[in-house]
Amino acid sequence: MPPTPGKGKRMIAQLDGVIVEKAPTSVVLDVSGVGYEVFIPVSTYESLGDIGQRMKLMTYQHVREDALLLFGFASKKEKSMFARLISVSGVGPKLALGILSGTTIDNLTLCIVNGDVDRLTKLPGIGKKMAQRLSLELRDKLEDVTGVPGAALAAAVPSESIGKLEEAVMGLISLGYARADAQRSLSKILAAEPDLPLDELIRRSLQKA
Repeated sequence: MPPTPGKGKRMIAQLDGVIVEKAPTSVVLDVSGVGYEVFIPVSTYESLGDIGQRMKLMTYQHVREDALLLFGFASKKEKSMFARLISVSGVGPKLALGILSGTTIDNLTLCIVNGDVDRLTKLPGIGKKMAQRLSLELRDKLEDVTGVPGAALAAAVPSESIGKLEEAVMGLISLGYARADAQRSLSKILAAEPDLPLDELIRRSLQKA
């Protein structure tokens, strides 16, 4: 039996079904003959298989007076960050999804713990006051997302290195590397040598691959 949206107090925590439709902002999963539209961040879209393949998503169920909405995530890390974002006053599920789609979780975490308001305001729907609120309310609450205390994260990759990190990540992606692998490799190199120029950073990462 497929899950029943809105019945009693049961919440849909995950869906496992066949991909019927997909777009960068949503996917439709067929679960035992019932199609569920699930809103997703871009990072989850990049993890989807082809139409007709099975996919399991962790979900957050948002109930409104006029609708029941499902938000889906390919990883626990994405869902945990989403939950933290919507705990901030003024951040609803749609805005949280836009934030997650605007950057990587690692970059978002670094911006928050470093109080990097300038970079946060470049994310969709985020003004200066909201950026300050995100940093103030979440900087010490992201250990469950990253597994690393906020202070340690801030020390690992300084705020001024975040832009260079993202540029290098995009460079490696263009060479065929997966975002997660590129992010992991580059972050380790930057933590040890934050002053490396962009071209050398990419070269070092390629040598370690």
